[in-house]
Amino acid sequence: MTRNKVLWTIFSAAFICMLILVLLFTDVQLVAFNRGYYEKQYEKYQVPAGIGISMPELMSSTEKLLDYIDGKRNNLDFTSSIKGEQQEFFSERDKLHMVDVKNLFVQGKLIRNIGIVFCTLYLLLFFWKRKGDVRYLSKVSIFAFVAGIVPIFLLVILMNIDFYKYFTAFHEIFFNNDLWQLEPAKDRLINMYPEAFFSDTAFRIAYLYIGELVALFIAGIAGLKYSTKRSK
Repeated sequence: MTRNKVLWTIFSAAFICMLILVLLFTDVQLVAFNRGYYEKQYEKYQVPAGIGISMPELMSSTEKLLDYIDGKRNNLDFTSSIKGEQQEFFSERDKLHMVDVKNLFVQGKLIRNIGIVFCTLYLLLFFWKRKGDVRYLSKVSIFAFVAGIVPIFLLVILMNIDFYKYFTAFHEIFFNNDLWQLEPAKDRLINMYPEAFFSDTAFRIAYLYIGELVALFIAGIAGLKYSTKRSK
């Protein structure tokens, strides 16, 4: 293998890894900041009745929460009308946990943005140096599908077997404290987002991501067929 081929193999492998991260973190962002999704989930799990709050008031509080995670708000200090009286919406433990959650989203967004820049540079260099080699890029797309689908397929199987076990493992890996262990009697977050909410959300992200990978695979197969016909 020539030095040029080795470099392109390494560069393409890095592109595949970055593309997978870009797709995954973008899907997380799309689902996590979809206001309509929250309203449907609140209705599904009867969250307003459980908390003692109206849906418009709950959605207003959710808007503040999402703005905080997205860096558009500095804190979560606000009150809402709950059970007929104005109350501080989040407990101190809720707020401390959301600091950690916000940091995760900030880091995820940074990785995604770096990935977008890298993938853009790869494609520009590819079309400059390889003159739009459809066959090669199609193979890269198929490899990206394989590299991305295997772990997410295994994860979906594991989540179906025991979601709580792997949900707990996620928190133990990504949080260095126990602030995520909330109490329904004291902390509002756990009443807003029961385990079933996170299960629905995880599967929604996974299926969206799988759909994108399948689209990559189809594009790769179509590209190979096109390049084969053109070469005849």
